[in-house]
Amino acid sequence: MIAFRRYFEDNPEIFAALVAAIAIVGGIVGSIIGAKIQANGGRDQAAAAREAAKTAAEAQRVAALWTVRQVQVAELIQAVREVRRVSELFYEQNAATEGIEGQLREAQQAVSRKLAEIELIVPFAVVCAAEKSINALGRLAEIAKISGPQRYFLGLLVDRAYGRDPAQSALAHQALDAFEELNTAARADNPGSTDDERATMFQNAVRTLRAATGATTEQAVAAAGYVNAPGMSTREIEIRDEFSERMKELVGAAREMLRSEDDVAPAAPEQRRRWWRAA
Repeated sequence: MIAFRRYFEDNPEIFAALVAAIAIVGGIVGSIIGAKIQANGGRDQAAAAREAAKTAAEAQRVAALWTVRQVQVAELIQAVREVRRVSELFYEQNAATEGIEGQLREAQQAVSRKLAEIELIVPFAVVCAAEKSINALGRLAEIAKISGPQRYFLGLLVDRAYGRDPAQSALAHQALDAFEELNTAARADNPGSTDDERATMFQNAVRTLRAATGATTEQAVAAAGYVNAPGMSTREIEIRDEFSERMKELVGAAREMLRSEDDVAPAAPEQRRRWWRAA
């Protein structure tokens, strides 16, 4: 060690050159290390930015899907209720003159289109609930087409029987009496009438209904057939109850999908925490 010191003391120019070389090498090494640290930091920042952008994009996708689901399912439910509303018109108006069957077809087509749309974006549980509701709706519409016009004309008879026009009231009372005879003969506990007698009662009911309300022969025959078909009212009640239950299931499935009970906006996807390695 002493020999090295004497050497450098005797040769100061070599010592100066060595110190300069060490300084240069140290500067180069420091620059390299600094550049590496900076490069690693830049990569980490870029990766963090990419992760943040990916998370934001996913959050936007989830929010957009939630909104589309909410709108489409609400429109489906509204379309289903519109079919039910139109079906009720068969009980309130003359279907043959008011074009109710055409309105019903249009409303049912709207339901079919909405079902096709939600099948692509909602969970399978909601699709199943929607299909069951629509099937029950179809049965509700069919029985409305059958029993609605008959009930409408029978209700019209009652209204006219107690109206202010004496002649019209008399005709309506005759028709009501004819229908009551037909109804009595159709009951299981009143089997006394013969087939010929029932046929006469049926014809009398049809004739008097036409005279009292202006119904066509087809409408009057359908109304008389409704009265002569025990159990129809019970079937109507069953179909209505089934439809109500299926609609409750659909609304319940939709609320679960939309997390309605949480009373919050759709949550963003959970962010994965990433630990960056130190440079």
